[in-house]
Amino acid sequence: MKDTAQQVDDLIANSNHISKWVEEQSSEEQSSWAQSIFTRLLESASQPRGASGNSCVKLCGFVEQSSKSQSQSLKLWAYSRDVTIQLFNFYVEWNESDNHRSMKLVLDLLPQLIRRNPDEKAGQETKSTILDNLVSIVTGKSSKPLAKSAIKALDHLLAKDIVTLDEIRSSYVTLQQKDTSKNPLEVWKSFIFELFHWMTLHFVCPTAGRFIVCVYRGLRSQDQRETSGQLSIETWHRWLLEAINEEPSILEPIKNYIFLPLFKADKSEALGFLKRMNEHEAVSAGHEIDINLPALLQLAALEIGKKVGLVEEPALGDDKSADSDSSIVLDEKVLESVLAHPSHEVRSLALSLLMSSPSTTRPYSSTALDLLRKHLATYFADSDAKFRNEVAGKVRDMFRRVRGAIFVLKKSIPRAAARKQKQQPGQVQEQHILYRTNLISLPEAQLVHCLEYHEKFLYWYIGFLCSELTPTASYQRHSASLKAVTFILRMEGEKSKTWETADDQTLFFDQFGSSWLRALSDLIMDPFDDIRSHAATVLRWIFSDSRYRNFYLMARQGKLNPTEELTELLRRTEELARKTARADHSDGVARVSQLLYRLSENEQHRVALLSKLIGGLEARLVVAEKDLGRAVLDAPLHGDFASLCYMWQVVSELQFSEGELQSVQALQDALVTCCERVWAAVRDILCDDSPEGHLPQELEEVDGLDTKDVLSYSFRSVHEASNLMRIIILSIKQHSRQGRICPSKEAYERIGNLSFTQLASLRHRGAFTTVALTFSTCCQLVKHLDQAKAGAEGGTTLLEQWYAGTLEAINAQVSTTRRSAGIPAMMTGVLSANAPNPSFEQVMNKLMEIASQEARVTETDGSNLPQVHAYNCLKDIFKSSYLTAMGNKSEKFLPQCLELAANGLKSELWAIRNCGLILLRSLIDCLFGSHQSKALMEAGWDGKANRIAYHRYPSLPRTLLHLLKSGHQMMASIAASSAAAESVFPALDIIRRAGPPEVLREELQIHIAKYLASPVWHVREIAARTLCSCLLHAKWLDTITSIAAESVHSQIGNVQNHVHGVLLALKYIVDRLSEVMPEQLQREKDCIDKLENPLTRTIQTTSPSSPVFSLSTGAKSRPWTHLRFLPRILRSQILYEHSPGPGQLILSNSNSLPPTTERGLYSGHRG
Repeated sequence: MKDTAQQVDDLIANSNHISKWVEEQSSEEQSSWAQSIFTRLLESASQPRGASGNSCVKLCGFVEQSSKSQSQSLKLWAYSRDVTIQLFNFYVEWNESDNHRSMKLVLDLLPQLIRRNPDEKAGQETKSTILDNLVSIVTGKSSKPLAKSAIKALDHLLAKDIVTLDEIRSSYVTLQQKDTSKNPLEVWKSFIFELFHWMTLHFVCPTAGRFIVCVYRGLRSQDQRETSGQLSIETWHRWLLEAINEEPSILEPIKNYIFLPLFKADKSEALGFLKRMNEHEAVSAGHEIDINLPALLQLAALEIGKKVGLVEEPALGDDKSADSDSSIVLDEKVLESVLAHPSHEVRSLALSLLMSSPSTTRPYSSTALDLLRKHLATYFADSDAKFRNEVAGKVRDMFRRVRGAIFVLKKSIPRAAARKQKQQPGQVQEQHILYRTNLISLPEAQLVHCLEYHEKFLYWYIGFLCSELTPTASYQRHSASLKAVTFILRMEGEKSKTWETADDQTLFFDQFGSSWLRALSDLIMDPFDDIRSHAATVLRWIFSDSRYRNFYLMARQGKLNPTEELTELLRRTEELARKTARADHSDGVARVSQLLYRLSENEQHRVALLSKLIGGLEARLVVAEKDLGRAVLDAPLHGDFASLCYMWQVVSELQFSEGELQSVQALQDALVTCCERVWAAVRDILCDDSPEGHLPQELEEVDGLDTKDVLSYSFRSVHEASNLMRIIILSIKQHSRQGRICPSKEAYERIGNLSFTQLASLRHRGAFTTVALTFSTCCQLVKHLDQAKAGAEGGTTLLEQWYAGTLEAINAQVSTTRRSAGIPAMMTGVLSANAPNPSFEQVMNKLMEIASQEARVTETDGSNLPQVHAYNCLKDIFKSSYLTAMGNKSEKFLPQCLELAANGLKSELWAIRNCGLILLRSLIDCLFGSHQSKALMEAGWDGKANRIAYHRYPSLPRTLLHLLKSGHQMMASIAASSAAAESVFPALDIIRRAGPPEVLREELQIHIAKYLASPVWHVREIAARTLCSCLLHAKWLDTITSIAAESVHSQIGNVQNHVHGVLLALKYIVDRLSEVMPEQLQREKDCIDKLENPLTRTIQTTSPSSPVFSLSTGAKSRPWTHLRFLPRILRSQILYEHSPGPGQLILSNSNSLPPTTERGLYSGHRG
């Protein structure tokens, strides 16, 4: 007989109608079977997206089918409170970071379970519980870091009419313990500001914005029925201003996630708000750099209003139309003043306001185009990269709109002329172009004039872009212009474009002439890589399109073939590169070679180009093999390898005939041989333990040669050769396509083994990155090889051979560097294949086994330490973004590795302690992310949502507790106190920054408090800060009073140390509460006096033989003096007129202490 768990697993795996099977069981067993199945499905779904499969779909399907079952027992189970609450918890916990489509099923299921519950009272109670949980998470009363999921769930329940605004307000008032008689509008302001605070997080702001819009619209519609507490547009405007004054960074989220959906959903409401905006004076035309936040809000609202068609540009005529009931009109004088404002934010909004339109064909006014002519040059030359990127997006839309306007005007003019002939004299009326205007209804003369200035602007704009490419212009101007012209060429090359006219040849294509070719030819040798890349892309697109008929330099009697132009350009670039030997010039030559090969239409010509280049490379390799010094000075290799790398990208894209394919295949094998030869020629340089200062003895006598030249030659050669090998390897993906080049099995193995060897022996840091990427590519694509034939020695695959070789390197290679050279990259490369053998679990277990081996100073000289390599491999696995993107399998190993890193900190050997610390840093970055500011890290937890999703790491709380317990045991030994201190820091630091987990919270707090008596000063300080994070709640005063009373009878260490730790904890708690929960301090004002009596009584009843009285005379009464004055300190802090910041605490001020107490009580004592 199978046990119940096995039956459930089999049922889930094999049955598509689980609920039907449950119905067939006896009514007494149906609920238990349903609960077992539900629990198993919930466990399967409660995993990262890559591991959960379709468990979430099965889970929702099972509950929904059960709720519709004919069986009353099964139906009651489906609607039970426990099922609904567990589904709710599952959604808010796992939707936060694993937001996939099936989670939406859970969100849709919850309203059904609440609304259709046969027991209406039970349904209402379940709804209230869910609502209270959601509101507590959103307002920071819950420690769960699940704001995005909670806000999304609230929005969904409100939209489905499961909860009402009044119910949300009541729940919020109850949780905040606010006065119920308070103005409802003030309550809503407080609640909405809680949502504004979440909009500082980029992953929460879209959800928070949608919910704010939902609440605002609900309040406005509610206010139409109720006269009291009306939310007016003026009040809403004031709230927005207050919000961005508190946090200016939320202006952009407000614009995109509040204004845009609000204006689209309710245009009458939007018009009222925009008119309110337009009543205020716009941003000043002065030159103050200080940002005018009201003006920014005004510009942001007008920009979105214009995008949705509620804000009109000035009319094309001279008449200034007044605001109509359906739109408002911009004031050109406002735009003139703000386009030159010093603030990037103001200028960006103003430019967007000028250019944006709901229609891509609506003509610009002549004033708008004049403003663009005046200011675009300044915008292109701006030094701020973010601002230039914003401008690039806006000018792309501007070009599309100009071309669309020209197209529509050309179509409208004949129609307007025909309409004019049908009209009787005197019927023609002057009109102005507005968004709602049909162009055909306008006078012909006005349309002709409009077309003329649009065409003139297009001529000017193309010429302007070319002038920005002059070689003496700045990088910023080059970059902005090339991005703009790249967008233009891409749009003009699309078959789906809608603005093509008969005059396009002269209007657009003929504008790209010899000046463009000369400018782009100069930029292909530019020092900046992205400029060279963009210039080569523009050249390729123009040369590939025959419509650009004026794009030539050399032709005297008509245009030459593009290959002839490029042949001459290649000759000139090669000549310049030979003279300078600069890497950027060699890269320029390589890009021209790629263009020439791509545009060559003759098969023999293409093969001849490759053969010539490979022949030259082989000749240079002969020089390097015979005399490396001469090769460094006269025969550099990196340029040839770079050219072949770029050309092979094109080779991989082409379809070859049978004859040409064989020729190219032979050339590919020759290239692999060249890569092996160059490695053999320079490996002694790059594999030396100190490559930066290494010069072989035979090269020391060569005139004009130094270590820098040799190292540069060696690195560049291997770097470019490795890039070439990676391009060759990538073509294995098209092995099944007829006529396409791909590496043979032998070539693949040679490249993979060469990359592995390079990683195992390289000592040049710069070369690691390139070679590691090549080896990782080999591992990832090995699945495309026939594994039955590939590397069949001993029946092992290539991947298994590389894994075995990596383990051998870990155990045998001497630790020449604390970073383990290329070994971590070898291991992450093997794992990136995501193969069943070696599996991720197999590799992790092996590495943890090696890292956990004990090493003693007496047993090793510190050079051969496989533990170091294992630690560094683990560190790279947790840091690898590629492994994370594949599905973060490392998460479940994080607690184990955390304990491993902490144990490494206890090691006698510095190398292992150092690697343990590095692994620890990597693990903490995995937990918290690497985006937190230093100030946020140092401040610690704020008492609101945990900064770690503890539910994702269920064993983490137990691991933290184990680390704290083991630290106590080690600290019992005086000699080991330093190592014990270091080993406990990870657990303390994680709790300090993330907040304590709900599970084991009390037990963790007890063990943290014990460290306040540590003999190590720094441990007491960290423990005090960690205890502060644990006590950010209403009962903090009772807890600290109890700990203070215990400290004077300390049984776990020196009394003086223990009292000092308590005082530090008090200082940090009061400081942090004054920052994050000042109202909590105010509430305790009446309770402070309770702290003095027990302390005084404890002091009076302590016998003279107490450890306190055995202290030296000078320090005899100091701990007691501090404790007796704790109430005075606390009271002073609470009554302090302004909450002090860090470093301004009353406790830190010697004037607040009694005269017998000095500043820095323990400044000379370290335990």
